[in-house]
Amino acid sequence: MATRSDAKQDETMQSSDALDKPIDETQVAGRVAREALEERVAAGSEREGDMSRNTLRSLILGLLGARPMSGYDIKRAFDRSLATYWNAGSSQIYTTLKALAARGLVSSELVYQDGRPNRRVYRLTEAGRAALDAWLAEPVPARFTKDEFLTKLFFCGQTDDTTALRHLEEHLSSLHEQLADMERALREYGGRPTRRPRLLEYQMLVRDYKHAALRADLEVTAQAIVRLRARISE
Repeated sequence: MATRSDAKQDETMQSSDALDKPIDETQVAGRVAREALEERVAAGSEREGDMSRNTLRSLILGLLGARPMSGYDIKRAFDRSLATYWNAGSSQIYTTLKALAARGLVSSELVYQDGRPNRRVYRLTEAGRAALDAWLAEPVPARFTKDEFLTKLFFCGQTDDTTALRHLEEHLSSLHEQLADMERALREYGGRPTRRPRLLEYQMLVRDYKHAALRADLEVTAQAIVRLRARISE
């Protein structure tokens, strides 16, 4: 009958055998490389998230620098004026406003309204204005934008032309929608009287940059669609 001492001896021998086994250096190196890669990816994602959050804070400070706004007003400003190059959901906006208030960069007051829901209106503090000025003076970091459409298109040589054509046609439709939004914004704001003409001037300059980029994208996409449709119909 096996005793506790025998079991302990067997366990010790098994441990000794395991230690005596040669180490597969290839497996160890592969595991270390995988762990290092996972750490870099996680760190990169965290940095990108931090940069995105910091930029959103600065964008909200910029909007409030133009005039006091409620959270609803800020969301409308994103949807109407900023959506073609930066978007933010309502939950992100309110979370960021709370963080800005905690840091003393914005203040707020509750505005009571008869017959309508009350509004909490936010405005820049002196510290918020200084933070906005500091952000505007910073050098613009190197621009690198992730683009799932172009990434997928890059590998479409491994699928059929019909699939690639579908992606291109959907992208073309999205471009037309974005251009229509920009034209609407130009009609609504381009000729509107303003007390801050310099502010409007630079907003329209951004609109011109984006419009030119969308038109160039539209031209390349339309040409690719014509080429693929001709090849598919052969």
